[in-house]
Amino acid sequence: MRAARELDYRPNALARALRLQATRTIGLIIPDIRNDFYAHSATVLQGALEENGYRLILCISGGDAAHDRSYLRALVEHRVDGVVHVPSSPTSTRDLALPDAVTPLVELLRHSPEMRFDAVVSDDREGARALTRHLLELGHRRIAMLTGPAAYSTTRYRVDGYRDALREAGLDAESEVVEYGSYAPASGYAMTCEVLAREPRPTAIFASGSPLTGGMLRALAGHGLRMPHDVSVVAYEDPEWYAVSTPPLTCYALPLHEMGRVAAELIVRRAQQPAGERVPEIRRFSGTLVVRGSTGAPR
Repeated sequence: MRAARELDYRPNALARALRLQATRTIGLIIPDIRNDFYAHSATVLQGALEENGYRLILCISGGDAAHDRSYLRALVEHRVDGVVHVPSSPTSTRDLALPDAVTPLVELLRHSPEMRFDAVVSDDREGARALTRHLLELGHRRIAMLTGPAAYSTTRYRVDGYRDALREAGLDAESEVVEYGSYAPASGYAMTCEVLAREPRPTAIFASGSPLTGGMLRALAGHGLRMPHDVSVVAYEDPEWYAVSTPPLTCYALPLHEMGRVAAELIVRRAQQPAGERVPEIRRFSGTLVVRGSTGAPR
């Protein structure tokens, strides 16, 4: 009974919205609308879907696995034509047994472990390798990485890329400094404080998500450290504020517009295909290393 009450409560507004929309609807479930990646993706998806005669229904899970599953169930039960989904847990889609359902699903940014669904993701391993290699080429050998939950595909690939670059430079596992937390500013702040307390202190920090980057910068300012004089900084993604930071941040910029457009095209195509003809595709996009003023040679 508890699960049924939660389901009745959570999608109440969603159900009203679906009744007001045309029957051709696509659901989008994201963890946080404040994150630049998700906000941009929602905007691109809405525009592309409307061009194809679909309306977008936006659900914000808050990164909570229970809310994530509740919204997925509600969208499927209300017979949307498809769902674009940023998973908030490694098991949320598997728990729903969606591979046997009629409703097509495209995962965005992250993919679930079983990889039974279409996915549009960035080449996280190569991006992390490029950022770490850049720091190594500047002469850094003590590089700390701040990242999110180990269960997320994004985290696993980015940590793998960081390790790839260290191995290529001849460094062993003892050179690794990986801090796991959540993809939230408060976590970025706490992990940075832990890193700065290490002896010897890392000469460079790699923040593997834009919310983490904000928390990291607050911690550096609180410790009176300057970039790149005291510590070099690289960051994943490239929201607009990276370029106007002081100094501007070196980063790995993702092709967000193209990723959103491809996700929209893929879910529309799947919505028009019989369920038996859908063979999962993984679309992986490379980004671009953007070198700015936050990195330099270690002192």
